[in-house]
Amino acid sequence: MTAKSEAFDNSDSKSVASSPPSYDKIFTSGPVEQGQRPKPGARQTSCDDDRSMLATNIAKPGPPGLSIKSRRPSIFSFLPVGKQKRATVLSRVRDLVSAADSTPSSIDSIVNACASALTAAQLSDLLQTPNIEDHTALYWAIVNHRREVSSAFARFISNFSSECSSDLRLACMQTSNHALFSQLNLQNTDAKGESLRQFLGCPSDEIEVHEGGELDDHQFIASSRIRMFQKRLRTTQELKQEFVARGRV
Repeated sequence: MTAKSEAFDNSDSKSVASSPPSYDKIFTSGPVEQGQRPKPGARQTSCDDDRSMLATNIAKPGPPGLSIKSRRPSIFSFLPVGKQKRATVLSRVRDLVSAADSTPSSIDSIVNACASALTAAQLSDLLQTPNIEDHTALYWAIVNHRREVSSAFARFISNFSSECSSDLRLACMQTSNHALFSQLNLQNTDAKGESLRQFLGCPSDEIEVHEGGELDDHQFIASSRIRMFQKRLRTTQELKQEFVARGRV
């Protein structure tokens, strides 16, 4: 009886020793690897602790002096380098022909800066393209009475394109500016008569238009000086001249 009782007691003690740990020990114990029992007293990080640590790391400021700034890109930064330069120059040209408070020194500095940004051919093409409200920069310089600007632009244009010449004729008609019309040589001359004039070594004809004074809004006086008139007329049988008066050619 005694031996049997001892066997029962030993078995019972082993059963108690091998019983699973309590809930509190599991919760407070550290991470358990597969096949390894948790160590008593080890602490395991809970989900709430993980969230707290994550929030702390996010809210933790970076090293001093390090800051991230969001800068809004320029509208021209998305363009290729060549187009970006052209767009920038066009913006400056637009400001010149629209502003009325520019000084001659500022006009020269801006125009020279535009000339250094583009080649001579590129600048000439930009000034003769109707890219400002469907008209050229020279058109607006004339219409807005920006004489210094139009003179500065004209230095970079050796020959006007047909499209630019038509636009300049409209500008001279709108302002009734015959002097500029003649200065820019915008007359539609007869090719045969012009060839003969140059062959004869004859200087260009001179035309003066007078408006205002005692004249009403529909009157004007035009006087012309035609050199070698008889010789040229007998050769070509006709002579053509153009001038601007009262908004018409």
